[in-house]
Amino acid sequence: MSLLRVNQVSKSFAGDLLFDRISLDINQNEKVALIGRNGTGKSTLFKIILKEISPDQGEVFIHGQTKIGYLSQNIIEDENHTLYEEVVTVFKEVIDLEKKLHEITQVMEKDHSERLMNHYARVEDEFQHKGGYDYLIKIDTLLSHFGFKKEQYNRQIKTFSGGEKTRIAFAKLLMIEPDILLLDEPTNHMDIEIIEWLEDYLKAYNKAVFVITHDKYFINKVCKKIIEIDQNTIETYHGNYDEYEEEKVKRYELLMKKYQKQQKEILHLQSFVDRFRYKATKAKSAQDRIKKLNRIDRIEAPSKSNARVHINFNTKRPTKINIIELKNLSIGYDQAILKNINFKMRGFDKVGIIGPNGSGKTTLIKTIMSMIEPIYGQVIFHKHMKIGYFDQNLSKFNPTLTLLETVHQYYPTKTLTEVRSDLARVMFVQEDAYKTISVLSGGELVKLHLLFLMLEEPDLLILDEPTNHLDIDTKNIIEDVFEDYEGPIIFISHDRYFINKVATKIISISNHIEVYHGNYTDYIGQKSINQTKEIKPVNKIKRVSIEQSLEKLEEEISHLETLIIDQKQKLFEEEIYSNIDKYDFENQLLLELENKLNEKYHELEILVKKEY
Repeated sequence: MSLLRVNQVSKSFAGDLLFDRISLDINQNEKVALIGRNGTGKSTLFKIILKEISPDQGEVFIHGQTKIGYLSQNIIEDENHTLYEEVVTVFKEVIDLEKKLHEITQVMEKDHSERLMNHYARVEDEFQHKGGYDYLIKIDTLLSHFGFKKEQYNRQIKTFSGGEKTRIAFAKLLMIEPDILLLDEPTNHMDIEIIEWLEDYLKAYNKAVFVITHDKYFINKVCKKIIEIDQNTIETYHGNYDEYEEEKVKRYELLMKKYQKQQKEILHLQSFVDRFRYKATKAKSAQDRIKKLNRIDRIEAPSKSNARVHINFNTKRPTKINIIELKNLSIGYDQAILKNINFKMRGFDKVGIIGPNGSGKTTLIKTIMSMIEPIYGQVIFHKHMKIGYFDQNLSKFNPTLTLLETVHQYYPTKTLTEVRSDLARVMFVQEDAYKTISVLSGGELVKLHLLFLMLEEPDLLILDEPTNHLDIDTKNIIEDVFEDYEGPIIFISHDRYFINKVATKIISISNHIEVYHGNYTDYIGQKSINQTKEIKPVNKIKRVSIEQSLEKLEEEISHLETLIIDQKQKLFEEEIYSNIDKYDFENQLLLELENKLNEKYHELEILVKKEY
């Protein structure tokens, strides 16, 4: 049964059409994802459904007494309430029934009439039907899964952070249990553990869910129907995200075949008309074909948007030696939040850092970059590296400057054409170049920061939540960019699809750090293995032996690289290049050194495979 119907709805803003005569249905128990590029009108459609704004044309029908619940901090009634006082307001009717039962019970001590007992039975039946016997469990369960402890129940709402207030609102919304949950980017800024629990909860939720999300893992786990807004209209797909991708390609190919077949037919008819319309003997046939042309219901040429992000990083030859070492490192501000961190990173590693909010992820990368002093221990860089840092706060740029001015501020020697060309790489074209930083959306700011990372040509990328605010299409491109990038990356992310595609190693932070080799899928698999098994001494000895061999090889490689640099410099000495025999001799030495270095790299590659 349809709970919500959008019928022939159109909406424009400032002359720009968002969508034109779109229609959709949300049925009982359906889990539906609404996707589309940033700016296509997804949130606007939600506002139309919630009657916050009116459509230009069309209607929204809500069946009967259907209750719609929308995730926002407006769900919180009073920030002076304690956490418990706020969430318990959901169950006011149940609590009133509970009080009523208590009152009837007191009266029944003296009055044993059948009438009173029947009254008690009716009230108790209603109390049970409304969840009276499990509402306290529901409160504890939901608050616990959203990361709140019982000792926080008496804290006033106003003392919580913005992110915590959003989680409180979400927990309260799930306690309300509306017939349709409207969720706009529900997984933003949430810990992976909370997201994974939420996915299971929503999948089992016995009512409808309509969600705007760019989280492909979430869509795959929860949704069985996808509605995409694209080019001012919508397409509906049945299945999860992986199935949507396959079906979208099939539909495009099928439509292209139909379009091409129709174009051939039109060309054939038009050719006949052009050739014979003015010949008396063929005029009637030509007129018949003109009528046939006019009757054709023409198929529009299927198109794929050409607007794409074009970012590529220039990298030096990736090295297999250790580039960074964390040695007995303790980090924090006034006191240590993580202690005794020991970790080595090679020049080809892409390290994903995961863990709950507040566990020390950002503190760790800022300590690595020397933005925060370690409390104890060392961060050792075994070679000089230019770092490119992406800050999730997106606060690098002057908000009053235009995009053109911003690029010129950092790269004053670039011509206007070069600056425009750079901006076009991240889809800022024509008049976009004159937008001020202050008016950019979150997704546009992310793309601008990624452009500057590319222009800096760093040796090591350190990224803090690089896919936040991006739509799925742009995420797909960014995933490919960093997957293809051959240099080292350290990144923090809650985006499991991104982690899975990019990471070759994962640092998981809770009260301590654990290191896992591989991507997110490998991490889940390794995590599920019983790690309490005793490691055989022979394996431990073998591991130590490999590490010792690696350290020795790395020293040899470092020494050879120094010799090669010195030998190359020698070739530029006048005494050498002016004498052909000396030059050939020194050049031969250089070739031998380079061959020896390649051999050592080959040995290192074999050892690394054994270590992993």
